[in-house]
Amino acid sequence: MNRPYCLRSALLALVLAALASPGCLHSGELSGVRRDLELQMPGSSFEKDVELSFGPVLIGVARLVTAVIPDADEVRPFLRGMSRVQIGIYKTEIDSLPALRMPGQLQALLDDGWETVVRVRENDEAVWVLYRPDGDKIREVFIVVLNEHELVLVKAKGRLEKLVEAALNERDGGRTFLGDFGG
Repeated sequence: MNRPYCLRSALLALVLAALASPGCLHSGELSGVRRDLELQMPGSSFEKDVELSFGPVLIGVARLVTAVIPDADEVRPFLRGMSRVQIGIYKTEIDSLPALRMPGQLQALLDDGWETVVRVRENDEAVWVLYRPDGDKIREVFIVVLNEHELVLVKAKGRLEKLVEAALNERDGGRTFLGDFGG
């Protein structure tokens, strides 16, 4: 076999594997939010449970899988608009959420033109959902959910209008696409 062809094939395989692999997640924004929350609550602990990053290749595979799974067809349109998703889930040990403030990383996003769509602050839970508008389009969302047992961070990019519409519908008590899957 021709040596340059082998090298090109190997390089192409490596690039495709890198694109398809979630690998290690390192997102400055996600880790910045976690770090800020840790600093606000001395003595708390945040143990990594899951950190994943899905790019266009894995999201495309998920769309294909949902095409053949019965009852998964409602999820497909939401995946169609996504181009990248980063997820961090951490087990937490927190005594209380005293005077918890919005993490500085989220405040920086607001200063950069992002908007808040949901803000919940209760004694045992804090939730922030921010989005970056682009005219009448939504291109990015950042979700933070914190309670005494878990911290969930999600950042998604793409054409996310349908995803935000579904979240608002769920908030208002409407039918949800996740409800059919136990979500």
